[in-house]
Amino acid sequence: MSKVKSIFGTYADRLQVVIDNSLDRFAPTWFQKYFRWGITQTTLTYVSVIGKSRVEAAASVVDRDGPAPLRARIGLEKLSGEIPAISEKFKMTASDYYDFMALQAITGVDEATKKQQLLDLMFDDMKKCGDAPMKRIDFMCLEGLSTGKITINTTNNPDGVVADDIDLLMPSGNKVNAGTAWSNIAANPITVDIPGIVSAGQARGITFSKMLMSRTKFMQFQLITEVKTLLSNYLGFKQAGNILVTLDSINTLLAANKYPIIEIVDETIGIEKDGVITTIKPWADANVAFIPDGQLGTIKNCILIEQIRPVDQVKYGSFQRVLLSKWSENDPFGEWTKGEINAFPALEAIDRIYLLSTTLAFS
Repeated sequence: MSKVKSIFGTYADRLQVVIDNSLDRFAPTWFQKYFRWGITQTTLTYVSVIGKSRVEAAASVVDRDGPAPLRARIGLEKLSGEIPAISEKFKMTASDYYDFMALQAITGVDEATKKQQLLDLMFDDMKKCGDAPMKRIDFMCLEGLSTGKITINTTNNPDGVVADDIDLLMPSGNKVNAGTAWSNIAANPITVDIPGIVSAGQARGITFSKMLMSRTKFMQFQLITEVKTLLSNYLGFKQAGNILVTLDSINTLLAANKYPIIEIVDETIGIEKDGVITTIKPWADANVAFIPDGQLGTIKNCILIEQIRPVDQVKYGSFQRVLLSKWSENDPFGEWTKGEINAFPALEAIDRIYLLSTTLAFS
């Protein structure tokens, strides 16, 4: 089985141009709201230096001719490991190719339409190979941010490697149980849970800008009696039981009290096993993440072997940090498209993020 030039000829030769002209067709990602790309490394290990937050002491007033007092440096912890490969590929079989050739041979179809059919067929697999690695990074970031760990198991990675849970080193004190489970409409999220975490953060010099929660959790939050009553009072209504708690209205109340506002996380990721795609929501529904303003982490990434040593007859392009490649094989026939990246999220703000368990699950 040998690799030969792609059946798409000059279009494959100009693979990067095809990608650049179709960037708007790739799926949007969630992680890039809060994570930035790290510098592409040349080794397969990463080291994420995590600074422990604390309240900075004011500088001392000293004698002009005396020495400055020596301060303690913030303690550091290192989270290190091997950057995993994230990859998938698609095959166009001989039967698929015959169907396409028959479509191209239909009379009465102008050349512009035939060209677009060819480009659509070529780009369809490229889009899937570009989107899938980015969605895996989305999965890891969402799970890590909502649980403090990343799992790679038979459920979320059925046809790949299986690894032990990867602990992202969230301090145990950053995991807090609600006073009362939010499934109970007598819970007190606004007068007990939220101010408790805000105060704990303030004691360490941390200011939270947002609370991230699932749509299901927000719907539960809407039903809590305290939420309805406080919002009703704030808006000047008398009948709290009939008030509609909207995201905008509750965020207005929270902001007025200098509390972090709510952002709903509602991402769904497809996982394929034996040709069947099922969906998983990587965000832990039970938890609410209190996050500070700004970036939360970095996507560590490493250069790929084929970027260093390209393979003959294989054509390459890139979508963000994903390497896309196309080639054909002649025995048996197959047109292949592959997407690959070496990447792993480093949640460098982990010590400034708090998790609230609304089901009282933290020990």
